[in-house]
Amino acid sequence: MLHLLPVRFFCAALLYMLAGVALGAADALGAGSFRAAHVHLLAGAFFTLVIMGAMYQLLPTIIGAQLHSRRLAELQFLLVNAGFLLLIYAFLSNPGALPLAGAVLLASFLIFAYEIFATALSVPEFYRKSIAIWFFLVAVIYLLAGSGYALAGVLGGMQFNLSTHAHLLALGFIAMTNFGGLYELFPMLSLRQLYSRRLAEVHFVLAVLSATGMFLSSGKGALFIASSALFLAGFYLFAYNLTRTYFSKPHGPPVEMDISARFMAYALAFGVAGVTAGFTSAILGFPGGFTHAHLVLAGWVGLTIVGAMYHILPMLTWLEKYSSKVGQPGVPLIQDLYSKPLAKLLFITMNLSFAGFAFSSIFEPLSLLAVPLTLAFAAFAVEMFLVLRR
Repeated sequence: MLHLLPVRFFCAALLYMLAGVALGAADALGAGSFRAAHVHLLAGAFFTLVIMGAMYQLLPTIIGAQLHSRRLAELQFLLVNAGFLLLIYAFLSNPGALPLAGAVLLASFLIFAYEIFATALSVPEFYRKSIAIWFFLVAVIYLLAGSGYALAGVLGGMQFNLSTHAHLLALGFIAMTNFGGLYELFPMLSLRQLYSRRLAEVHFVLAVLSATGMFLSSGKGALFIASSALFLAGFYLFAYNLTRTYFSKPHGPPVEMDISARFMAYALAFGVAGVTAGFTSAILGFPGGFTHAHLVLAGWVGLTIVGAMYHILPMLTWLEKYSSKVGQPGVPLIQDLYSKPLAKLLFITMNLSFAGFAFSSIFEPLSLLAVPLTLAFAAFAVEMFLVLRR
């Protein structure tokens, strides 16, 4: 399965995820201080490689085209991994390696941007195919802006502001990609049509304006508050659109919701809670950045990624190994490639643990929920690797 480019990105991402949750648990339980490495392993390496693998898979599929250059994409895979390994080494042991890590990562991101835009532009009126493409393309621009800004700060070319860097990448790159992925995947997996593309287009404008405003505000002042309110309004519109989609009439007879769509539906609740917490934190200082970040990044983005991988990896495995054997005895369904009882157990464990752990900065004993979270993500990673072998 590793000859499939998206699978390589997903497998590497799972390894970063295991390392990231382990360091995060160690930090939460007081075994050391690994915050920078933990954040960049998860919000950096894990999220980024999953996003890249998903874009390499979804974008050509949506617009009906071939990836512009597989050879360049393979080079980009090597560079992005080298960059993230150097980055984690720098945070854990040698800060002097930060400039080299940043330069290698920026080079890989430039190649990735070229691949995505060249693939999209190869199809006339590609922007009509899906609203997801709008979010994907602008997300790539924010990725370049956020990583270029960080490298310039490390090299001393400009004053570095952590809030600016975080909002460019978390809201500009990660959130935009998540919006696009959910607009494309959630209706498909729930066997429904998106309630309103027009509302999604309005949300796109609000999301771009608010993410840009947060970048220009450097995380403070009236512009930051106004941008936060705009982002909150856009997110509520997004949640309304997907909720109406969920409660619309399904295609065909009613069936049990796919586990992928279930993860995404509950992830949306974490997203609403997280952006609301972010706005109240900006205005009132409560419940604080830790709660806001973990509800949004861990709860919303993390659960969305888990749901997406429960669909994409089994689908790719089935297409590669069984699509040519349809009609023969013993050919499994896509959902037969993973354990449904385990998926349901992980769904319950992750949702309950995330809901509590996000408030561990307010009530310290909730930090112990880092243990079941770590075990759940370890089990999920093992399950995904087993799917590829089935």
